[in-house]
Amino acid sequence: MKRFISCAVALSMFAVASSTASAGSLVELAKWTFETSVPTTAGPHSAEGGLNAGAGSPATGFHTVGAAVYSNPVGNGSFESFSSNNWSEGDYYMFRTSTLGYEGITIQWEQTRSSTGPSEFDLEWSTDGTNFTALVVDYVINQVTWSSGAYTAGSLFGPHTGPSNLDNQAAVYFRMVSKQTTASAGTNRIDDVTISGTLIPEPGTLGLLALGALLGLRRRR
Repeated sequence: MKRFISCAVALSMFAVASSTASAGSLVELAKWTFETSVPTTAGPHSAEGGLNAGAGSPATGFHTVGAAVYSNPVGNGSFESFSSNNWSEGDYYMFRTSTLGYEGITIQWEQTRSSTGPSEFDLEWSTDGTNFTALVVDYVINQVTWSSGAYTAGSLFGPHTGPSNLDNQAAVYFRMVSKQTTASAGTNRIDDVTISGTLIPEPGTLGLLALGALLGLRRRR
């Protein structure tokens, strides 16, 4: 009987460990590289990578000034990025995707600017695209020169982990909002935006964990 219990404990704990390992692995939900969705307009520009790649995961820009120009200069070690000029306070880049089935949502990205581009931003999140809450306040953009042929350090932000409100949602939004109004020619550029999460454990995993604990107690008795 003890041998049976011992085997049952081992099997149940192995199943829990396997499931937990899978659930705990960070998964790319959406990634924007702008290599194929070349951003010469405000968008939407579809995510090229991740589980939710495609039109359901759009990137967009917003500028108060109608004369703002969107363009695609080189990224950080790539050929394309999402760039724009004529920045006013409150202008932003925004990214949306689904997190259904995932938790522990994170975001990271590359961002740089010209000498006259905005240097101070807030990172905000939302689940409805209307009401936003700050996640990172007053982060500073350095003037880093990007090249298509090599990666340059100093312009990576994150990964930043969002609140549990973003877990298992049909749609979540992140936006990078300028805190400054700048010269009309001043540009800000963004690249390699990645939203990730970890798989939410199946209810059966919790049951296996409880079973393993019970069998362990019986074994000790």
